[in-house]
Amino acid sequence: MSNIKNIQKMLKGRLRENVSLKDYNTWKVGGKAEYFYEPSNLADLKLFLELLKDTPIFFLGNGSNVLIRDGGISGCIICLKNTLNGCSFKNEEYVFDAGLSCMKIAQITARENYQGLEFLCGIPGSLGGALAMNAGCYGGNIWDHVSTVSLINNNGRIIRKNKNDFIINYRSTSLEENNFFISAVFKLKKNKLENSLEIIKKFLKDRRLKQPTGLLSCGSVFKNPHNLHAAKLIESIGLKGYKIGGAYISEKHANFIISDRFTKSIDIEKLINFTQKEVLKKKEVILETEVKFIGNKP
Repeated sequence: MSNIKNIQKMLKGRLRENVSLKDYNTWKVGGKAEYFYEPSNLADLKLFLELLKDTPIFFLGNGSNVLIRDGGISGCIICLKNTLNGCSFKNEEYVFDAGLSCMKIAQITARENYQGLEFLCGIPGSLGGALAMNAGCYGGNIWDHVSTVSLINNNGRIIRKNKNDFIINYRSTSLEENNFFISAVFKLKKNKLENSLEIIKKFLKDRRLKQPTGLLSCGSVFKNPHNLHAAKLIESIGLKGYKIGGAYISEKHANFIISDRFTKSIDIEKLINFTQKEVLKKKEVILETEVKFIGNKP
């Protein structure tokens, strides 16, 4: 940790201390990051990781799939949301950076009538997190059209892998520890009906009808158990609207937990744990979380 303050002058990105993470996650909760770095580009990120020694690191994109605890993060958050968010197109292949939002990827490909990624309009996160958890909705999964990916490890080494190098399951990817996605190549086909933008509009309309859009949430909290739906299980035991502190289970969709301006991270974590215990007790089903817990308890 001792060298982190001494490397800022060698970097183009922005390195800060004791940064509140409430503005960097979709629940708007959590404590502070000991250090917070926003690289200016990939070369800058690579240099930062090469220079960094003995400091735990956490990558953050849109912050939609994490619960940051109130005690904050010991180590350094590397935020890609406003940096690695580019895209390119060549030889019928799209290359998207890990910090680009899933919504933008859906829109970019749909405007050119390349099909297959329209469903990404329903994913609230960015590409890096979506790849790590094999995000999906509306019958599509992020890895369905991936051919190759680029990663960076905690020493700054860039690694390129094929899709077949990973074990990809429902909401999980066999990502090695201390490896982080930085971009992915997608092979897509033209939509002969040229209705990709209309498909997105349909998905967004469905989402507004069924999900609590416009409120503070992380997206879906729990994975769907095999042949079951987490939301229906939670609703069936009467937990819609159940509240702990400033966190409550959505009345509109029971797999969403909503926070308000008074919510603490511990409220959400307690509500998640309570929901899991009640579903196990009353339905004998184990609910696993999609959301990842990071940071220290207060």
